[in-house]
Amino acid sequence: MRRQVFVCGDLHNLGDLKLLLQNLALTGGRGGLVRRWAPLPAAVERQVEAAGGVLVSGKAIPAFARQAFGAQLVFGGGQLVRDNVSIPSLLGLLVGVLSARLGGGSLVTRGLGVSAIRSPMRRVLWRAVLSLCKVVNLRDEASARNLARLAPGKAHAVNADMVFLPTAGAHTISPGRGERRWIVIAPCIDGSEGRTIEGDALDVALEAALSALPGARVVIACHDPRDGMDKAAAARLVARWPEHEITVLGGYELEPLIALYREAALVLTNRLHALIFAILAEAPALAIEDGTAKVRVVADRFVIPVLPRDRPEAARQCVAQALGFDREGRAAMRQDLARKAAGNLDQGPAAAA
Repeated sequence: MRRQVFVCGDLHNLGDLKLLLQNLALTGGRGGLVRRWAPLPAAVERQVEAAGGVLVSGKAIPAFARQAFGAQLVFGGGQLVRDNVSIPSLLGLLVGVLSARLGGGSLVTRGLGVSAIRSPMRRVLWRAVLSLCKVVNLRDEASARNLARLAPGKAHAVNADMVFLPTAGAHTISPGRGERRWIVIAPCIDGSEGRTIEGDALDVALEAALSALPGARVVIACHDPRDGMDKAAAARLVARWPEHEITVLGGYELEPLIALYREAALVLTNRLHALIFAILAEAPALAIEDGTAKVRVVADRFVIPVLPRDRPEAARQCVAQALGFDREGRAAMRQDLARKAAGNLDQGPAAAA
């Protein structure tokens, strides 16, 4: 068994941290190296190390190339093939993959999300990286379409998001059996994509939820707790709703976030992994439309209502639909996607685009 080097998303994001912890759990206790680009909070480093990961800097490109020599590089899951990845980071990744291959190692992919890549230089670099794996394991059809435009003819398989794959450990999200006492609002803001959850539709949805769930309390869950990310959105929402007592969960520990979803009476979100966390915890969920396809793909698959941000008049009906979801149907779909997510571990031949 070759040593493994994990290339993951930004670990400031607790969804990406969960995906990494799943990958480390799949090593059966062997652990592996984890490439990081920027410094991380101590709480994140502690969780990675407890799971058997050893963080190494991707910015020290010659050192990373030596560490990757002959290794199996595990790329994914998550939306990693993006147009906003820096050129130095992409060059460092390419050098690491070449080093792994030169030493007899390989590049494998797991549940990749692929965005539309428009930058000419990034298109060249992403094609070079992905050309070095046998098959690109993808999480959805939208990623398959973007891959076909980026690297026509590249062998690929459409599986499911790795987060649906059951693995043992503190990162596991299981259905909650206790009291459902929280209305969870999980914002996702991204200035480069114009993403936001804020607006009149969310205001009406919250009031409808409070009316339908007497005694429930409101909490804002920060999946990316950096000051300029979800915490900024949380501060604006708290100021927007001065009449409500609102708790903000803004730490970097994954376990309290998972516990929160297991106690959720309703989840309102425009964030993909917040929606999936709700699904895994069997919590009612309502997706807020923000113009991105990946949230709608999952919402449609699980028959979760999607509320357009410009249609506040639809909010009350959407909340009612969210609370009355089909538990048996959702459980069956979870099982189906768990089976498909296991396909990400298969690195054999696949269909060409």
